[in-house]
Amino acid sequence: MEYNNEELGNETGTEVSAVTDDKKTGKKTKKKSALREIFEWVYSIAIAIVIAFVIKQVFFDVVKVDGHSMDPTLHDGDRLIVTKLGYEPEQGDIIILDSTYHLREEYYDRIAESEGKDELSWWDKFVLGFDLPEDVKKVYFVKRVIATEGQTVDLRDGKVYVDGEELYEPYYSGETYSIDSTVEYPITVDEGCVFVMGDNRGNSLDSRSSRLGQVETEAVLGKSQLRIFPFNAIGTTK
Repeated sequence: MEYNNEELGNETGTEVSAVTDDKKTGKKTKKKSALREIFEWVYSIAIAIVIAFVIKQVFFDVVKVDGHSMDPTLHDGDRLIVTKLGYEPEQGDIIILDSTYHLREEYYDRIAESEGKDELSWWDKFVLGFDLPEDVKKVYFVKRVIATEGQTVDLRDGKVYVDGEELYEPYYSGETYSIDSTVEYPITVDEGCVFVMGDNRGNSLDSRSSRLGQVETEAVLGKSQLRIFPFNAIGTTK
């Protein structure tokens, strides 16, 4: 049998070319797959970060108690879960509050005035937040709500009175006195504010002092719902 060398060469050459193209295509496919996998990982991580940020900012947060102003109810180092969404402070609640909120808002107002603006945008405040003066940086306190807007607080004979009635405080067995002569009693809680105290009345900077005063509800981060650490003290906080 005779073979046509040209035809054989053409057929063989075509086959070799096809194999080479398949190899190139395979390499490109693998490269695209690797890049796609990397992109999907980066995308997933970015989404997870955004979700975590939203949850932390809107729904709930985990905070650490720093100090002894809430002894014996809460202790230094305790970890708490704080709920935020739709929360409105009520009497008796344990809350987390931003103690420098009003100072920071005054700082923002001064900046806005110096720039000829009525007020700063949320973005302006966000950017300024990276380089705030020490005295207006966020400092969170854990306190108990003693009274809400419109209620009247009085301190007499070591007792706390709200709207003329002695406040029932099963969490505290000591006496409560004024700690600042500039705060006069009885005092009515302003609109949009709460009056707070620490359960450790002898060692607490709270609304009895003009350094903190009445707390605007906008400065309230949320309500403490659950202690998750230490493990031998896990339970609801009240």
